[in-house]
Amino acid sequence: MKYNELSKIFVNEFPKFRLNLTDHEALYEEVLNHVFFGDLNDYLIELLRKDIEPELLIRLFEFYERMELKGDTLVKEVLSCTILERLGDEKEILEVAYRYMGKETRKASDNIERAWGRL
Repeated sequence: MKYNELSKIFVNEFPKFRLNLTDHEALYEEVLNHVFFGDLNDYLIELLRKDIEPELLIRLFEFYERMELKGDTLVKEVLSCTILERLGDEKEILEVAYRYMGKETRKASDNIERAWGRL
């Protein structure tokens, strides 16, 4: 999985977010993956806070696991710095997220939490 293809791969797997990407590209005149996935994090956090749409959460975290396993260095940075790091900002959100994380995503999350002194 390459950084310059990340958002397009994501919306192909999750068509409900295609309009988000279209709006993002119109606003920035390019795809800024950290910004795009950062904006989507608000939605992810709400799903986790309410613990709703478990099927979508399972699929999202499967995608994140593939980012960790098959992503180039920049893809892994999006996962770590933009997605996982923010999940750890609220312990309750992170606890729910742990239930959906794959093995490698959990390792990455734990490394981030240790680095921030939150674990």
